[in-house]
Amino acid sequence: MADYTIRPLVVGKIGAVKGVATHMVDMMTPVVVPVLAFYLEGGSKKILVDTGVVDPGPDGTHHGFPLFNAGRQGMVDALAEIGLKPDDIDVVILTHMHFDHAANIGLFPNAQFILQKKEWEYAKSPLPIQQGVYMTELVDQLEKYDLLLVDDGYEVADGIQVLCVPGHTKGQQAIAVNTSDGVYVIAGDLTYTYLNIYPERDELIDIFGNKVACTPQPGHAFYPPGIHTDLSDWYNSIWRVLKVAGSRKHIIPGHDPGLMGKVFPEK
Repeated sequence: MADYTIRPLVVGKIGAVKGVATHMVDMMTPVVVPVLAFYLEGGSKKILVDTGVVDPGPDGTHHGFPLFNAGRQGMVDALAEIGLKPDDIDVVILTHMHFDHAANIGLFPNAQFILQKKEWEYAKSPLPIQQGVYMTELVDQLEKYDLLLVDDGYEVADGIQVLCVPGHTKGQQAIAVNTSDGVYVIAGDLTYTYLNIYPERDELIDIFGNKVACTPQPGHAFYPPGIHTDLSDWYNSIWRVLKVAGSRKHIIPGHDPGLMGKVFPEK
């Protein structure tokens, strides 16, 4: 089985309040976190997880979220830092169809896109409160590309498998990646930051290196994010991810600033 290296790529920055990352906790505490994609290095194909965030509107935001160094150029620049161009990518795995994970599809004309069937159907008609984070034009655009709709357990390549882990969305998928240090799971926004994985922590270091004080939640094994479709699904999914990863240290969240500059497994 192939051993991969997982490289987080910073493709933009997004401003939010901490209540987005931790459900109903520190609701109005402002944070700025990275928008991340992940490059899976080591196999015969060049595989990318997620495609970045939309270009901001005239006011510098999308759906109320401030965006910085984002959009198409952010994705292009991040790939260039590891010596790649969008045309080089063979496979794109989309964790889900939110505006900060599935934008810039048009940059990857040579790629096959892999998405869960459940997410595809949900993205066409999301709950009314979540319509702003799904973009109809992304769904319409993706239909024109090489799109493969899959179910739980699909093997993308030797050593890479997708898991359907609903909760944040109806069809969120995580990616189990074999490495020289065992299996790591890219959890997408099932876990926004390490605060979801380690609820007892009392601070978050933001993208600028600032310490953001957080209210710890020591009575919880895991703590859910603030955006979700079903919390029962979320709890089932996070325990499943832990079982697959074998350790919390092998769960990679979707937006944690601590991932910047890291490579997994760590040298």
